[in-house]
Amino acid sequence: MRGRDFLKEKAGWITILLLQMLLVALIGFALKVHTFFWGSVVFLETVVLVVMWVSEYQKKKVFYGKLFYNLEELDKKYLITEMVRKPEFLEGQLFCDALYDIDKSMNERVGDMERLVREFKDYVEMWIHEIKIPISALSLMNYNEKIDIGSYRLQVSKISQYVEQILYYVRADAPQKDYLMKKCQLNQLINEVLLEHKEELIESRFKIEKENTEVTVVSDAKWIKFMLGQIINNSVKYRKPSKPYIGFFVEEDSDVVRLSVEDHGFGICSGDILRVFEKSFTGANGRKVTASTGMGLYICHKMCEKMGHRIWLESEEGKFTRVTIEFGRDHYYL
Repeated sequence: MRGRDFLKEKAGWITILLLQMLLVALIGFALKVHTFFWGSVVFLETVVLVVMWVSEYQKKKVFYGKLFYNLEELDKKYLITEMVRKPEFLEGQLFCDALYDIDKSMNERVGDMERLVREFKDYVEMWIHEIKIPISALSLMNYNEKIDIGSYRLQVSKISQYVEQILYYVRADAPQKDYLMKKCQLNQLINEVLLEHKEELIESRFKIEKENTEVTVVSDAKWIKFMLGQIINNSVKYRKPSKPYIGFFVEEDSDVVRLSVEDHGFGICSGDILRVFEKSFTGANGRKVTASTGMGLYICHKMCEKMGHRIWLESEEGKFTRVTIEFGRDHYYL
């Protein structure tokens, strides 16, 4: 901190001091006060102010000198708060408080980003293990030169679904750039999703049922199809060998439309139901099925929140699982 910069900061006070000296001198002459008396007052006041300013300047010079010296020496500039002590003057104390708050906020942000990167890395590792299974199956078919067209299509379909899941996982972090709210015909979307998953549904001999699905909702068709696909994937993964079933049912109220997707598979134990929408949570069923990352329902829940929908799950272990998506009849979107 340079002396002339400090004087520039005090220029206003110096001007006031000079005007005050002039005013005291004029009053002294007017009242015929002896020059010694009013001169002594002006001199003492000037000395007091100069001493105060010199003391303030020394404190600030020492504080900011150490601050910028430490800042130049540090490779990781954000550690400066660990090396700065609060000064005695008020401005420095306020500066340190602001610096500590900024540093705390930055560390929290960095921590969140590190957590997201770590979670994404863990997910990618699980995803790689999943996608290697159908790739290995296709490689084995080609090696043996015995290709069952139905099995071949099934493995290709699985690869496509795994690629789609990681793509939508990445898009879910910035959904405002990737969805468009408009009128959607639910029955049409359900049919399209069933067609996309026909290989595994036919392979597993699923019975499909639909009821009251000829309704219109306001949402993003692409994301709704993705969410329905994830729910169907779970129904296929956790199906029972005997009579696999999946049903689509719609209930309408004056202000909402509820689409429920129900299967008669393994079901979910009561202890896991409250955690099914958590990232990477697989629960007891996930330990029974190797190809399970626990990401499908997490992405569905995240996107429902972004688009203003509600999603919840009901289940009874060994009997059924029902996932419900609630769409509001908000005329604002229309």
